[in-house]
Amino acid sequence: MIHPDTTIKNINPIIGNGVFALKDIPKGTIIVARDTYDLVINENEFLKLDPVLKNSMETYMYRDKNKNFVLSWDHAKYMNHSCCSNTMMTDYDLEIAVRDIKAGEEITTEYGILNIVESYEIYCGCKNCRKILKTDDLKTYGDIWDQTIKESLLLINTVAQPLITVLSKESKKRIEELLKNPELYSSVKNLSLN
Repeated sequence: MIHPDTTIKNINPIIGNGVFALKDIPKGTIIVARDTYDLVINENEFLKLDPVLKNSMETYMYRDKNKNFVLSWDHAKYMNHSCCSNTMMTDYDLEIAVRDIKAGEEITTEYGILNIVESYEIYCGCKNCRKILKTDDLKTYGDIWDQTIKESLLLINTVAQPLITVLSKESKKRIEELLKNPELYSSVKNLSLN
């Protein structure tokens, strides 16, 4: 489920839709929480889908660390990539704001964490754009992303969290343990399939 203070807007005919903040959202806010209504398809089932259906769905899905394909039921699936993203996926079944997001700003994520199937060109427009999203980006940049993610997760109790009730008991427990002992942080590299 995506944060309630977000909306979908069309960016342009090439990019299509994107997700935008309706209000200021502070760093450390849960932006997306994986919930029981998300569609989860195991790899074997996904590969058996009709190619037309599979190709259409794959655009909006990510792969979790168990090789499942996950499709968010709400507009979280329209979050676009940025090499300078303002949110990042974590190994806690949530996406967190890694910097303050202003009202009207597009909410973006780092596709390099989402276990992409094949490398492809990107044009996110940020000054640090990598130009190519690679299947091994998680290994390459994981340590850098971990610093940003951990810092943001440690702020989780300092800001309003409308999605906290949506988290699974296991995710809540792991976050509580992290807040008590930051050394228990679970690296984003644990999401890698390789």
